Amino acid sequence: MLWRMFARSGPAPESARQRGGAHLTGPVLALTLLFALLVPAPAYALTYFVDNASVNASPSGPGTKAQPYSTIGAALAAHPDSGSVFVVKTGVYRERVLIDASGTAPKPIVLQADSGGTVVVDGADDFSRADQWVPAGGNVWLAAGVNWPPVQVFADGARLAPSAQAAPDVQPGEWLYVAGSGLYVNLNGDSPALHQAAVGRRSGGFFVQGASHLRIVGFHVTRTESKGIELIGASHVVVSRNRVDQCGSGGIAAEGGSDLQVSRNIVSDNQHHGILFRGGVTGSVIDGNESFANFHPGESWATGIYLAGSPGNVIEGNRLHDNQDSGCEVQTGSNDCVLRRNVSWANGDHGFSHLYASGTISIGNVAWGNRHEAFSIQGNATGTKLYNCIGLDRALETYTYCMLVDSSSTAGFDADYNVMWNTAGGAAIRFGNSIYANAAAFQAATGIGPHTVQADPRFANAANGDFHLLADSPAIDDATSAAPGWTAVDAAGVAPQDDPDVPNAGGGPFAFADRGAFEFQGGVLSVGGRPRPTGLALASAFPNPGTRSVAFTLVLGASADVTCSVFDLQGREVWSQSGARPAGSSTLSWSLTDRSGARVPSGMYLARVSRGGESAALRFVVMK
Repeated sequence: MLWRMFARSGPAPESARQRGGAHLTGPVLALTLLFALLVPAPAYALTYFVDNASVNASPSGPGTKAQPYSTIGAALAAHPDSGSVFVVKTGVYRERVLIDASGTAPKPIVLQADSGGTVVVDGADDFSRADQWVPAGGNVWLAAGVNWPPVQVFADGARLAPSAQAAPDVQPGEWLYVAGSGLYVNLNGDSPALHQAAVGRRSGGFFVQGASHLRIVGFHVTRTESKGIELIGASHVVVSRNRVDQCGSGGIAAEGGSDLQVSRNIVSDNQHHGILFRGGVTGSVIDGNESFANFHPGESWATGIYLAGSPGNVIEGNRLHDNQDSGCEVQTGSNDCVLRRNVSWANGDHGFSHLYASGTISIGNVAWGNRHEAFSIQGNATGTKLYNCIGLDRALETYTYCMLVDSSSTAGFDADYNVMWNTAGGAAIRFGNSIYANAAAFQAATGIGPHTVQADPRFANAANGDFHLLADSPAIDDATSAAPGWTAVDAAGVAPQDDPDVPNAGGGPFAFADRGAFEFQGGVLSVGGRPRPTGLALASAFPNPGTRSVAFTLVLGASADVTCSVFDLQGREVWSQSGARPAGSSTLSWSLTDRSGARVPSGMYLARVSRGGESAALRFVVMK
């Protein structure tokens, strides 16, 4: 799986990250540095340029900067080779890019938007010229040049509504296509040419059919008639840092295939699910994306992220909000998926919906102010586990709960170290056919969740999507790091931080980890060697990465007996050392070996120092 670990910096385009690590976002990725350091950049064959604004551009290349290709499709057709890199220069490209050629693990095929501007792959044709429109009576105008039935029509960047009326009676803000005549539009009498009119024509932006070892990075795909970026039977494909919006169907969709990564994309205002895995996608990752305002006309079903028939995937560090239906829905047959440190708010149904899918692990997720339940587990969704989650119900509808588990889904269910809060004071939990006013009543009746609390989680600014914890949050230093699927970095790539003002009440090796998606850092002493008079801090690790040994700078406000431990990202302790340390700065060294004396594998590790009930931690990299 090393194909997903190539460096993001330097001339090589951005790559994916390992599933078990941190997230790729504008929050995210702690593991990016690790992969960049551990794996050399692939040796690409050649880089080809596409620039439709160049006077020297041609569909026949040769693809140099001076003589670029005029279309993305022409460049791909000429060089369907492993290691080919296609750099697409700023501009609007009205084409559907078909990709059926494969790269290899060391030499993927890369399509990368030029970083110097915006590269738009537009599914609509421009109809903003005056000569494209003629008056058709009343306030209606006609574009006879539209000789295909469009799915979408735009004016001033917004969708117009399809009309149910005959051509003369098209209402303001509506359009109607009539075969043999063209497109009728009513913009209150104005010519659509004055309003940047565009008419949908191409079904998609990028269509990947059966290809592997491919990356699509940095494009703006918009106004396609169907899905924006679509992968069918693909494998080892990274779709990263794209913006996908105003598509006539889903934004980014995959059907079948494995080892896909959909990472750090912004997906919005599409007429189906924002991001969709279905039909047997396995072993893949959806991480660090923002998916919002997706809305299906007619029937309400558009979610931020949707999985159907796609087991064994990881959904991590995503921001999901203002979607028509749920923020994230794990549907029929999508068994044994891991949902980790996502935030889902202000959606039209549930924050997280688990329906006819078993064995889901939900850890560190936050659901706030959705129309219905924060966490809904129904339809034989057996074996679901919720740990370190925060669910807040604003009671926008009656008979809603922070957590709902229907009677068909109670088998194998477990939940602990969660925070539940119902702002309207209603019942917090429904489990089977029983309703519980609060978490304590649920615990007493079922024995589930002895560490779950019912309290205001105290977010920084939840209404505006900031789910960092305030200093008085009950979620601080109170999570379990022993839960299955837990990783030692939060949604922003931050290691567990010990707040010296809060007792460590969590479970597992990091009893000071926080519940929810983000670690609280406001009172942590871990940077710059500035502890409180009685505090402690780890100020640095060097060299980083370490190849033979690593030394840590420890800062103490007073001399003390200190334990220094090193953990891997799954929270397993691989080395520790205890002893008296002086006040001020001192150095701790580790030879990169475990207790048996064996060299530890390359990877990211966490160093933790503790004294009494106070601890501090930092991340570092080991490289062979």
